[in-house]
Amino acid sequence: MTQESPNATSAVADEVPKRRLDPRLQMILDHVWGPTGSVILHVIIVIFLINLVLIPQRIEKAEIEVLVIEPEESKLEEFKKELEQLKDIEVDIKPPETAMTTEQPPDIEQPMANQPQDELSALDITSDVQSPLIMKGLLAGRSAAGRASALRRFGGRYAGATEAAVIKALEWLKNNQLQDGSWSGDGGARNKAAMTGMGLLCFLAHGETPSTSERYGPTVDRAIKFLVSQQKDDGSFDGNSYANGIAVYAISEAYALTRIPSLRTAMEKGIERIIRGMQDTGAFTYGYEKNGRRDTSVAGWQAQAMKAAYIAGADVPGLTEAMQRCVNGFKMNYIPEQGRFRYAPQPGKAEGSNPTLACTGIGTLSLQLLGQASSPEVEGALKYLDTITPNYQNPEGTSRPLYSWYYITQAIFHKGKGSWERWNNAFAREMVAAQNEDGSWTPTGKSESEYGKVYGTVFSAVSLMVYYRFLPTYQPIAVEEKPTEKSKDDVVVEVV
Repeated sequence: MTQESPNATSAVADEVPKRRLDPRLQMILDHVWGPTGSVILHVIIVIFLINLVLIPQRIEKAEIEVLVIEPEESKLEEFKKELEQLKDIEVDIKPPETAMTTEQPPDIEQPMANQPQDELSALDITSDVQSPLIMKGLLAGRSAAGRASALRRFGGRYAGATEAAVIKALEWLKNNQLQDGSWSGDGGARNKAAMTGMGLLCFLAHGETPSTSERYGPTVDRAIKFLVSQQKDDGSFDGNSYANGIAVYAISEAYALTRIPSLRTAMEKGIERIIRGMQDTGAFTYGYEKNGRRDTSVAGWQAQAMKAAYIAGADVPGLTEAMQRCVNGFKMNYIPEQGRFRYAPQPGKAEGSNPTLACTGIGTLSLQLLGQASSPEVEGALKYLDTITPNYQNPEGTSRPLYSWYYITQAIFHKGKGSWERWNNAFAREMVAAQNEDGSWTPTGKSESEYGKVYGTVFSAVSLMVYYRFLPTYQPIAVEEKPTEKSKDDVVVEVV
């Protein structure tokens, strides 16, 4: 018997047959696996290549979509849809029943008293400034950059929509200016001096001047020439105290923005007429009479005109003292128990002694302009105004909502903080929704409905420019000494 070597044992072990599959199953696998495996492998490769190509494209596409998204506030269509959704939401804050009073109509119903004294083309309104003015702080809001900055700071969620509405309104006013450069409303608002002054204030609020605005410069130029042509020898632009105050206000802002020499003369003559028309109490009334009647509404325009001229650098003796006396006239009409201002009380007569929503806004803003923002009268009135919510189609508490809101919007703007956010969110939404497709507004108030689109548009548009238009006019009056010598064209900026 021979001994086997380890290698031999290993060889025998290798020869042991391995376990095989059933011959029939093996045959199936041999015929199927080859083609199927090839298909599966190719599918995997194709999917991998598709993903490799398309994933970067998806990423790139997403990045492009982000870049073209417009700011939410500039989408007017979406804004209108939102308004439809918000229409049925009830407002928690409503004006009290005591706010429902009958207001006397503004005294702007008289027709133009005199025709232009000169050919408008012959009037000298050439500016002595060869380049746009740069007046930091004072006129910053009237530039494109100033408007953008102010809208970002104060415009809220509807800033884009309100600015779009303003542009449409300026286009409408441009296209509806009369040949002589004026505007005229209907009914009680047909006074040309008043409506032209308001129209001019709209363009000036947007920073449009004859020399700096390619699109609206000619419109502004014609409006300025018309107003200057209306000024009489006594300095008034119209015998109507409302219209005259508005015209002086507009001319003062025009001078502040353009530095046209002849406008300075017109401004100062107009302010002198206003000062002469003030009563001993610091009050004003129709026709600048001295009968003791204290008309809050008339006084509001005189206060705005005086403050605008003061800011523009008017050199009129007694201007500062007149503004201080005017403070007393407003305070005499305030009712502490109600936080409201009377319309026009007159000694010995009950007529005109009722408080109104419009006059409360007028008294509040006027005292703010005259350096009395912290007075008890202003603080009390602002608490009352915080109970008011604007509703364009169904205005409550006033028969002249546009006239009232013009003042209230500015007054609450100066108060700021939560009051401004609440008012602005409601006011901006109402005004943009109410604008006509052509860019105008149709008044809906009981006493304003007859005044027509010019009236509705100028008051609505200028109110929607509160975010940036207040800068040149609404600075506190500083109590400090002025320089002993100054040029006639210097602008003294006094800040408390």
